[in-house]
Amino acid sequence: MKSMLMALSLGVGAVLLAAGGGQAASLLNPGTALAAGQPEATPQQVRWVCTYGRCVWRPRSNVRVPIYAQSWGPPPRPNCFWTRRIGPQGQSHWQQVCR
Repeated sequence: MKSMLMALSLGVGAVLLAAGGGQAASLLNPGTALAAGQPEATPQQVRWVCTYGRCVWRPRSNVRVPIYAQSWGPPPRPNCFWTRRIGPQGQSHWQQVCR
């Protein structure tokens, strides 16, 4: 199954490369196309700001990101946040909620 998925992803990459080098790069990584279209784009300081049981994506934030939130990355939509949920056996976990 893994080899089948690997072959499929390599095949898609080859098709995108044949379609055009610039287009293929923008389709594989949309962030590079946006960065290439904006001359001298200044990076913003945005990060997860966490309080008791809830983490929210805030621009221009100067607080330190907790260790557990450093690998999360930006939210997929503007109204998404992370919240701490308690499971049926009492264990807690972080879950992303989008509204």
